[in-house]
Amino acid sequence: MHLWNMAELIAGKKTYTLLDLAESIQRMFSSHYTQKYWVKAELNKLNHYGHSGHCYPELLQKENGKTVVEFKSILWKKDYERINRLFLDQIKEPLKDGIKVLCEVTVTYSPQYGLSLRIHDIDISYTMGDIEAEKKDAIERLQREGIFNLNKMCLHALLPRRIAVISVESSKGFADFQEILDAEQSRFSIFRMLFPALLQGDKAIDSLIQALNRVKQVAHHFDAVAIIRGGGGDVGLSCFNHIELARSIATFPIPVYTGIGHSTNETVCEMVSHYNGITPTKVAQHVIDQFEKFARIVEQAQQTIIGRTKEVLTGQSRELHLYRRIIQQTANNLVIIERERLNHIRDGLTASNKRIHEKEIQSLQTLASRITTGSSLRLLTSKEHMKQTIGKISMLSEHHFSRATHTLENLNRIIAISDPKNMFKRGYSMSSLNGKPLCDTTELTIGDRIITTLMSGSFESEVIRINS
Repeated sequence: MHLWNMAELIAGKKTYTLLDLAESIQRMFSSHYTQKYWVKAELNKLNHYGHSGHCYPELLQKENGKTVVEFKSILWKKDYERINRLFLDQIKEPLKDGIKVLCEVTVTYSPQYGLSLRIHDIDISYTMGDIEAEKKDAIERLQREGIFNLNKMCLHALLPRRIAVISVESSKGFADFQEILDAEQSRFSIFRMLFPALLQGDKAIDSLIQALNRVKQVAHHFDAVAIIRGGGGDVGLSCFNHIELARSIATFPIPVYTGIGHSTNETVCEMVSHYNGITPTKVAQHVIDQFEKFARIVEQAQQTIIGRTKEVLTGQSRELHLYRRIIQQTANNLVIIERERLNHIRDGLTASNKRIHEKEIQSLQTLASRITTGSSLRLLTSKEHMKQTIGKISMLSEHHFSRATHTLENLNRIIAISDPKNMFKRGYSMSSLNGKPLCDTTELTIGDRIITTLMSGSFESEVIRINS
């Protein structure tokens, strides 16, 4: 029925009801738009109603950032559940606001609800391609800006003892992360502070960036940042491909660890982070591994020091034992030589005295009558000469023995001075850097960790100023 057949005259004017006009438009759309059309558009708002299960999406097209066309549409519950299940299975994301879609639609017009598009199907491969294109574009932009590997090159603390954690306090991933670190707390003291944030959904990007900015304000109090997400599997990870969030991580002033709990291809945020542990447990284990590695180095250094000290002490002990034997042998030889020399002198003196005595007796017997007075004087002179000779012999023996004793005492003093224990007792200490003895300040830089060994124990210190 044509519209003009439904007119009535009112005051000489051909008049129609609003319903007549609407039904005419409806018949026109029904006769001209009889097939389905594939249309590409941006799904601005899904408008899903949980009580009915239906969706009333807003489809629009933008050019140069401005909306040039917008359509209301409808997606019935059955079609929505089917399409949403495909998105979750293949893209690991639900059907949501802000994504680009290629959808199969029919054009409908209702006098009550006006013009709209009914969505029958959505080509998931088109959306997947768009997501991958956005991910690729984000990677290329970060590489062009020269910041893609910036966080990976960030200076890392020797040990990550203070960690800022960005997560949801009630998430299983955060609980797993805490459990791993708490189990080692008796061995390694690791401070953690939670900065709550949303890790999936439409608001996750802004929430994560805000949390990173809060940490940045107190970054000097932390050694690393851990972004922890768990329990969600591979669903809801698209926010981690967002360029702004990835840029915030790439340019962060301290290392960023990511453990967002999935096993598919890496997101852009994971690629630019300092370390990606796939799961929160892996991130926690990475932190523990750094402490374990350092502990092994310290233990090896300790064993090396102990072993080297034992070697030095053993060598010094052997040398001391050798010197003692040499000194003892030398002293014994000197004593034997001096004793033999004294015995020889004594024997010589005895024989000489005997000869002189016999000669004197003969002389005395011959000249007894003439030199009674002279013989007495000669006898006294001989006795005095004997005393002087014996005195010289005694003095020479004492002099040699004193020299030998003095030499022995000097050797003992040298040995005592060379003993490391005596050096430590006198207040000396030994400093080492990275397991090597430290001899010159030119080997030091600010922040180096120095091990100083005393007579009893050792301590560790950090270089804060170097005086040349």
